[in-house]
Amino acid sequence: MNENKTEIFQELIKREPNFLNRPLEELLPMRFIGEIAVNAYQGLIKRLDNLPLAQEEKEAKLKDGQDAGKALLMIEAKIGILLDSPDYLMPAHGDHTSLKAKKQAKRLKDTGLSRKQRERARAIARHPKEVDEVIIEAKENEDIPTKTAVLNKIAYKRELERKKGEREKTQIEMRGDAYLYYSRIEEAFRLIPSKPPVDLVEKDYLMIKAIVLSIIKKLEVFFDEKKVKDLPKPS
Repeated sequence: MNENKTEIFQELIKREPNFLNRPLEELLPMRFIGEIAVNAYQGLIKRLDNLPLAQEEKEAKLKDGQDAGKALLMIEAKIGILLDSPDYLMPAHGDHTSLKAKKQAKRLKDTGLSRKQRERARAIARHPKEVDEVIIEAKENEDIPTKTAVLNKIAYKRELERKKGEREKTQIEMRGDAYLYYSRIEEAFRLIPSKPPVDLVEKDYLMIKAIVLSIIKKLEVFFDEKKVKDLPKPS
């Protein structure tokens, strides 16, 4: 069954190079078939080394899977673009009971996509750079580009931006040497594992403990409430 879906999807994207020009109602079933095809290709690629195929056949299967993954991402992005059009984009504010809003709501419901699926399609459409990066990385790693990989990359970059903003805010709020000290402490904290190794023996424990005690000694000012009270207040 899944093999039929891979063949159907390959036929669709190869026979019609301009398939992205199709309307939303035609792209949605292509998306459905594409998801099944890509899932099937992912399973195939995992066991590709164990299959009795010539190297050329294995490479062809991998390329077909990568082409399918890329096509599905393009379809998803186009769906996201169409969902951002006035016909489907519900107003953030205003009267949702108007005739126009009701028509938009019905169009959205008729797509068969959940709110989360619509949000993901729009996210992929709004991040073409991340889509291209995932496609390139998949090719380099002999893997298939997927929507999950794109969404994870988007989330990762957002988190990096959030942390960057926090660091910049902290840097503004703290003075020069204080911020340098803070950043070094923060870096050390990130590097220290949350738990000690399970195979710890007494000799290793004592060596690590010596370093831990040295670290604590360096930081003893932060355990002394009197010293904290004596510190100058910011002007």
